[in-house]
Amino acid sequence: MKQRKPKLIVAALFLFVNAQAQFKLPVNNALRTDVQKVVASFPTQFSDLKGEVLQKNPQTVEYASLVKPDKAERAVITQYSSNSKEVYTWHATLLVTEDYAEAEKKYKWLYTQLKGMNVKYVVDQYTLRGDYRAPSDGLEFAISQLQVANPPMALKNLRVEVAMQFEFPEWRVGLTIFEKEREDDEPGYATD
Repeated sequence: MKQRKPKLIVAALFLFVNAQAQFKLPVNNALRTDVQKVVASFPTQFSDLKGEVLQKNPQTVEYASLVKPDKAERAVITQYSSNSKEVYTWHATLLVTEDYAEAEKKYKWLYTQLKGMNVKYVVDQYTLRGDYRAPSDGLEFAISQLQVANPPMALKNLRVEVAMQFEFPEWRVGLTIFEKEREDDEPGYATD
């Protein structure tokens, strides 16, 4: 009888730990898969993700994105023309609501899904890192930016931005992947 107690304790502990592991919040692998596709396309300016032209202006061209996260309101690639080069961004609007609490929850959830995510480039994996900027009901926007830790040259300027913004009368939560041209303290392009 004495030998059965340790076996029962070990079995109960195993079942408890196994049950706890199953109750963790799920990771949205579909979202991560979509972000991985966008990051993989970043070095080629999202060329393989561009769909039909949605809008054309003198300074911008907006394309439908062939990658659109589940339940996203819209996903677009925007080409910006500048004197030095064309710049591209990929943006998805993931939630539009009048409820601040709902927007705040989605914003935090989205950031949590992306922080620490490993993105693959060529054969190596790189981790997204950044600081969470908590929204405030008194402010009309909150932005948390992530970037690749120890990036290869092709991903050096990649930024992933989670944003929550108020556009009367609604809150919008979005995800943007773009190239940050330079840091604020870096010298800019020479102009005449």
